[in-house]
Amino acid sequence: MNFDDLPHPTKQRDVVIVNDREIPRRYFLMAAAGVLVLFGGAFGGIVWASWSDAQEDSRDDEEVSALVALAQRRGWTYRARVAGGADRYEGATPFPDVSSGLSVWDCVEGRHRGRTVRCFEYRDARTVQSAGPGHSLTKTSYYAVFSVTAPNAVPRSVLRAADAESPLRFNRGELITWAKGRLREEDVVPKLNYLCDVLDRAFDSR
Repeated sequence: MNFDDLPHPTKQRDVVIVNDREIPRRYFLMAAAGVLVLFGGAFGGIVWASWSDAQEDSRDDEEVSALVALAQRRGWTYRARVAGGADRYEGATPFPDVSSGLSVWDCVEGRHRGRTVRCFEYRDARTVQSAGPGHSLTKTSYYAVFSVTAPNAVPRSVLRAADAESPLRFNRGELITWAKGRLREEDVVPKLNYLCDVLDRAFDSR
């Protein structure tokens, strides 16, 4: 017997047979590791996105209490829910084109820097899929909305100059801005100041 014709044990350990082809084991392991990293990264991205959305949409009782306390400190009014409170904004992003009796939540109103101001949470609930006869699943998108009453129409150039994170819209005598997510106490005064600053610059420059 010619022992040279027998497979060498070391060679058998160093290669992997795939479709009758010998592939060096190190290359096979590198490819397998790459696939695992790819799928692991994709799965991790999905988990992170889901967690991030959940964090954005979550809010506890303490945060709601902070909104109430802010209104009390500044002499503003707070209402947990206002039926029809969103109807005046119909046709303006992020509201529907037509609405009737559309509610807003955590509505805070008062005077700030000599102007009438308002902020609230708008909830856009939409059916995303059917869960069987008589049942459906809905997804709720949350928006924090801030408005300041303007004495005159705001120039279009001012509205166009706004950045994507703080969009502006003039709607029925109010300058409004909004952000996706829950209404939180720490955002109220900075956003209202932002709107007041825009109005100050717009009308002082005339």
